[in-house]
Amino acid sequence: MAIAAPATPAQPVAPVAQPGAPLAQTAPAPDGQMTTVQPQKSTQESPQGCGGGNPMFSFLLLGVMFVVFYLFLIRPQQKRQKEMQSMLNALTKGDRVITSGGMLGTIVAITDQVVTLEVGDKTRIKVLRSHVQGKQAGMPGDAPEGKKSNDKESKESDS
Repeated sequence: MAIAAPATPAQPVAPVAQPGAPLAQTAPAPDGQMTTVQPQKSTQESPQGCGGGNPMFSFLLLGVMFVVFYLFLIRPQQKRQKEMQSMLNALTKGDRVITSGGMLGTIVAITDQVVTLEVGDKTRIKVLRSHVQGKQAGMPGDAPEGKKSNDKESKESDS
């Protein structure tokens, strides 16, 4: 008579992972024993990371963005800066100018770095040439240099 060995529950064996395959998991069964649960294989594989598309498209998009920045931001700024520099170089004695601080005056002396402005009767100030914003346009109440204003105009400006 052969004696049979007592039945023991099977020990779960650790699954061997294959590259790219999900691992099997062990879960308790209702009868108290451990069962191995295999994940279902999908019929459609999920993408691994971002596909990204064609790298040439990325470089082309980057180039288009640079061209737009150049045309709408860099080029107009350079043009304004060049116009400002040429205006500063063209300043002469007698020009009416406005400074960045809002002072209005007439140039009475000019050097490479400093402009002396007459802002009132015998009132002169020195301003850096770079702080001159532009030549002053003719103000509505100002009389031209060679023309004297009559009494009627001065009475209107006083009231």
